[in-house]
Amino acid sequence: MHANPAATMPRVGFGAMMSTMTEDVWRDLTRGDAAAFRAVFEEHHKAVYNFAFRHTASWAVAEDATQACFTTVWRRAREGSLPDLPHGSARAWLCGVARNECRNLSRGQQRQLRVVGRIDHQPRQKRSNVDDWLAHEDAMRRINEVLGRIPDAQREVIEMVAWAGLGMAETAALKVPVGTVKSRLARARKTLATSEVAHLLGQEA
Repeated sequence: MHANPAATMPRVGFGAMMSTMTEDVWRDLTRGDAAAFRAVFEEHHKAVYNFAFRHTASWAVAEDATQACFTTVWRRAREGSLPDLPHGSARAWLCGVARNECRNLSRGQQRQLRVVGRIDHQPRQKRSNVDDWLAHEDAMRRINEVLGRIPDAQREVIEMVAWAGLGMAETAALKVPVGTVKSRLARARKTLATSEVAHLLGQEA
């Protein structure tokens, strides 16, 4: 029986340490270094979590997807199968992993049950916070419905640029040439120009 990767994943504390991501840190992580994993987690977990929420429109699924993303990172680090990344591209790669995990987790009824379960466990005095969570989920769900009208390749670029805050070069780290990133974003802007999500697309880079 295979061991659960999460069970042997280094313990990480939110705010336990601060780090500035460097090529050396990622290189150490590819060799299975636990301290490097903690540094990568502290540097990127909030960005990955926010990205996952925007993709799934569910706080609960985003939490699970973030956990799954970093569990996958640690498993691959221990296996020695993490890719060598260009400088400054770790966040783009992590968001790509998170996007796959989101898709694995976001399945209709499962999402609804997770949301209900999350609400049931909230103290009564925090009900207003739950209302805020639901309002944000509802807004993101509407945005995702609109984004569902365009090809997935264009949507991925929008997510990376508008949601993950990546530049063209960083997005290109996902093995897509910068020119292709620009053209996909331009086509998405044209398609969604009159939609309620047009404000997400910004100006031409």
